[in-house]
Amino acid sequence: MPRRLSLGVDWVQVPVYAWLALIVLVPNFLLVGTSFLSVAGGRIKLEPTLANYERLWQSAGFWRVLGQTLQFSLLGAFFGALIAYPMAYFVGRMVRNNRAVLTVLVLVPLWISLLMRVFSWRLILGQNGVLNSSLVSSGLLAEPSSAFLYNGAAVVLTFTYISIPFVFISTLNAFEKIPGSLIEASQDMGATSFQTFRHVIWPLTRRSLAIGFSLAFLVTVGDYVTPSMVGGINGTTIGVLISSQFGIASNWPFGAAMSIALIATVAAVVAVVLWACPQRGQFSGDEATSKAAPPSQVQGGRLGFLGGSILYAVVVAFLYAPLLLMVVFSFNDSTLQAFPLQQLTFRWYAELASNSGLIAAAQRSVIVAVCVVILSTGVGTAFALILHYRKLRYPRLVELLLTLPLAMPAVVLGIVMVLGTEIAGVPPGLTRTVIGQASFIMPITMLLVTTRLRRLDPSLLEASLDLGASRAKSFYFVVLPLIRGASIGGMLLGLTLSADEVMVTLFLAGPSQTLPIWVFNQMRFGFTPSVNAVFTLLGVLALVSVLIGQLIARRRPIET
Repeated sequence: MPRRLSLGVDWVQVPVYAWLALIVLVPNFLLVGTSFLSVAGGRIKLEPTLANYERLWQSAGFWRVLGQTLQFSLLGAFFGALIAYPMAYFVGRMVRNNRAVLTVLVLVPLWISLLMRVFSWRLILGQNGVLNSSLVSSGLLAEPSSAFLYNGAAVVLTFTYISIPFVFISTLNAFEKIPGSLIEASQDMGATSFQTFRHVIWPLTRRSLAIGFSLAFLVTVGDYVTPSMVGGINGTTIGVLISSQFGIASNWPFGAAMSIALIATVAAVVAVVLWACPQRGQFSGDEATSKAAPPSQVQGGRLGFLGGSILYAVVVAFLYAPLLLMVVFSFNDSTLQAFPLQQLTFRWYAELASNSGLIAAAQRSVIVAVCVVILSTGVGTAFALILHYRKLRYPRLVELLLTLPLAMPAVVLGIVMVLGTEIAGVPPGLTRTVIGQASFIMPITMLLVTTRLRRLDPSLLEASLDLGASRAKSFYFVVLPLIRGASIGGMLLGLTLSADEVMVTLFLAGPSQTLPIWVFNQMRFGFTPSVNAVFTLLGVLALVSVLIGQLIARRRPIET
């Protein structure tokens, strides 16, 4: 046991509260405080005022853009839920074999670079893109059309594409936990398929659907990269306006007020969604696990299984086709991203080796990723152990606050990290980038390890201590082998997220561009086919991380 001072301070807990204060609470308080200041002559005036909120209230343009932002994100999350919910039912209730493979196929796009996924839709929808070239060559169009890109429909389509995996993984577990005996009992009592769904399946899965919907909404509502790439002026969102206030306009107080308004709106929307889908019944443990019935015995019979198979195949094709097109074009000798393809070439990959700007950006990305992974894995694992084994005051509240950056729109989190690092005197660059990325990657590792710890049998550690082993030896030989997989999984996920991060890093990197920022700027100021090669290499890195994670998962210790 650690030594305690007379004041009752447990020094093991101090790092948790220090991180909570410095990384979470102080930057957010600064955001709120800054929103009550003003700008004069290019300098912030330290005089409290409500002028920014009055300006927002009277700004018709702000409310129009905010409404458009909510419309894009809610529609994207809605269509994503409409597609992913029946897919999750098919995999969770109908599939008997290879369920894990089907699940991983849907989740892999989450590990692929967001920029790659968004840019792939530009390749399809652009005036010289695949869709236009196909329609022109087939005679359906006389000339390429500009109607497919740079509009709200393109933003909603891309948001739907981003939302599907989030909703799928959130609802899949709920479907898997429904005991087959409940459905059989409903059918034996004469209920129709619709009645069984309404009174049994829906009440047990709607909360998970609401969580997946909310997660997809949170990911897209603060996204200002996607609207700028596929929406153009017609796809302007509140994230674009907020980022401009901290950039071109250089009006931080007004940008902070916009951020507060966005946070309040997002919190209200999520609260309504969760309120509309209350939890009715919950299962856990072996009693909740049921094997999928044969296709002939599930709701809808063989016809339902066939329909689910077709839906799954179509959606997986939808998720992977844009990515595969980019890979194909990375080996195409033509500078036009259209069919028919020219001869095979590796010159775009060869160009990467001679691009000094790209190499420097890649080196910075490696440095940032390594630092973020080491910091997040170490701190996240330590915090999980402290939260689980030490008696903190209000542990659930502390855990919730530590994970707050995960629930914040990306554009707001970027601004919060700018304010926090600015007041601490950390200049723009790699250090600021590492701090910003660790703020949301560390909680992921912490949650993974905490979840694993809560599933452990506490008698294992007690038996080790009763047999005379020290706490250090008990941790090393008993606890660590059981949580190692979760910690490594968080490390791999953190590596992928850091290598892909754009929205927060854009606020923090300054002149020290990481690889995703370098690529984003290349796409903004002019396209070169070598971008396809960069994205292909990043995709390979993500897939390798997924494979390593799967191997670790298969070799994990026996569940206790």
